[in-house]
Amino acid sequence: MRKEYQQIDVIKGFAIIAVIILHSVNEEVLLDTYSILHIWQAVPLFIIIMGLNAGMSIGNKQPQLADLYTKTYFKKKFERIGIPFLVIFVLSIVLGYVWYWFTGQYKIEFRASNLMGILPVAGPGNYFITLTFQSILLLPLFKYLFKWHPLTVLILLVVLEVIFLLISVNLHLFTRNNYLYSAAFPRYFSAIAFGLVLSKVVIRPFRATKIILITSAAFISCVYLLEITYGYLDIPQIKEEWKTQNVLTFSYAAFMTFLLFKALPNRSENWFLKFLAAMGKSSYHIFLVQIVYFGLINQKDYLLLNLLICLTIGYLFCRFEDPAKAYFTRQKAVKPVC
Repeated sequence: MRKEYQQIDVIKGFAIIAVIILHSVNEEVLLDTYSILHIWQAVPLFIIIMGLNAGMSIGNKQPQLADLYTKTYFKKKFERIGIPFLVIFVLSIVLGYVWYWFTGQYKIEFRASNLMGILPVAGPGNYFITLTFQSILLLPLFKYLFKWHPLTVLILLVVLEVIFLLISVNLHLFTRNNYLYSAAFPRYFSAIAFGLVLSKVVIRPFRATKIILITSAAFISCVYLLEITYGYLDIPQIKEEWKTQNVLTFSYAAFMTFLLFKALPNRSENWFLKFLAAMGKSSYHIFLVQIVYFGLINQKDYLLLNLLICLTIGYLFCRFEDPAKAYFTRQKAVKPVC
């Protein structure tokens, strides 16, 4: 059985709280607090954790192609990702009509892109759900290739992301639809690569050469992030709104992940770390909740209230999902008396 690391859930807990803060604070405050170096790294942290988990899930296994996409695999992913999404999808419609009844503001939008993961009541960050759906199809292949051809797949992921960035900036498909660009998984291929590398690095003792490489790459990304945000650096091949999330920046988020993983204990009873870990385990459900919440209430003046509502509802959603599924499964299994 794969060993569980509390650090991963703690990092995810930090990241989901950062997401809510990002959606609760105006851009001027974010810039003044240099959030590009901390909470603005939320989504890159999530993607790197995807790669890290994928790499760790292999362990000493010898995966075969036939083992990648099984009925059991898709069943688990549907239960973990599909069911919560469908629940929130339906609830967003109900809440949208309730909101319209009380406020007169119609927030529901039905469109073909709902099939890609856009909720009927869509708020900021909805693109991450579409990214998650794509990861279900791509991550098994990436971790299989990483097991057998590690260097090749790492180089391939970086090269494919660069090619995507160069081609997509002028491709009509992406220029006329910003969501497709935002939700394109190839934009994060190098982040997955960093996560795969970390899966082999974080569980091993410190090595001076590895520390120097990781720190040097992170320093370059840090300089780039500061220059692209506060300086005069411009790279026209990358869309303006995503110049802080690309192959030139992900080594900084990887460095954050590495430091936190090494600094934090594998298991702790500290109340704060346990709280962050609980939020991390519930992060997908919290993310879904905050999309609908900010889709209805675009409120940037009540940070603490936003955190309280989104974290509490998302945690309870995750906490009671399994008991609810077990209850309905039992009810379905009981034969009618008459």
